[in-house]
Amino acid sequence: MSARHNIHATGLVLDGTGLILRGPSGSGKSLLALDLLEQWQARGRAAALVSDDRVEIVAGDGVLSMQSAPNIAGLIELRGRGIVRRPFVSEAPLHLVIDLVDTLERMLEEDALVTELCGVGVARAPVPRAGVVDSRHQLLLIGEAIAAVNAAAPVARQKTT
Repeated sequence: MSARHNIHATGLVLDGTGLILRGPSGSGKSLLALDLLEQWQARGRAAALVSDDRVEIVAGDGVLSMQSAPNIAGLIELRGRGIVRRPFVSEAPLHLVIDLVDTLERMLEEDALVTELCGVGVARAPVPRAGVVDSRHQLLLIGEAIAAVNAAAPVARQKTT
């Protein structure tokens, strides 16, 4: 049996790693998502939006996935411009939760690097929101979190190129 939960977040897939950006309204989720998409694509790496603002989380057999609502698929808000389109996928596995937080911790405890969604454990990375650190620092933290998730992934899920 699967569980579903609609959450306030932005979902992305970067080089096959599905992640969500969580945080309160105005914390910079959409801008960070656009920056991540642009950075990955500029490096010739696969990057796609799943959903902006609302993400449907589905849990089944101990695995998480994320889905977009059809009416917002491929759409993301760029404050100062409005709604813009980006390449998207309507569904993807979820491997990592990025929580936009108000502080920068120097050294993280291990229990800060996991969370639970729909009763399933998932990797987590607390990343300071916009204004606490600059976007370059955010990108570095997220890149390291993705590398850690992929290093811990079963061989069948690791990307080979």
